[in-house]
Amino acid sequence: MNRFLSCVLGSVLLAPAAFAAGPAATTAPAAAAAPADPAAGIREVEAAVRAWAAAWSARDVARYLAAYAGDFTPPRGQDRKAWETDRRTRIEEKAAISVEIDSLVISLKGQAATASFQQTYSADKLREKSRKTLELQRVEGRWLIRKESAGG
Repeated sequence: MNRFLSCVLGSVLLAPAAFAAGPAATTAPAAAAAPADPAAGIREVEAAVRAWAAAWSARDVARYLAAYAGDFTPPRGQDRKAWETDRRTRIEEKAAISVEIDSLVISLKGQAATASFQQTYSADKLREKSRKTLELQRVEGRWLIRKESAGG
């Protein structure tokens, strides 16, 4: 994959390669300072996105849900508790899940980031490809998902 780094009006864009990922935090208090090096911030966001996909693929619901900020807005006006229950059920009922991320492009501006990518989701006999965008916020040194959208 080609790597590029571009600084435009305070934003940083990068199409990164794979980096190691760790578990995400479960709380969402005040944001910590962003790294001084924009490339380090990009690597952190990529690690968070790949950790989220790895947790989903491993059917590790606790780690998957921990990737979402406390103020995450579930889709379709669903309440957070109902969304979590639905996600838990849908993940745990599958025999196997695979979530692959391709063409990842990250934009970073201070404490906020956007990650857009091609997602290939496979579970049991289903296989879907779609564009996905995650909006993340840096919270206590971790990048957490505040909003997600598919399509486009």
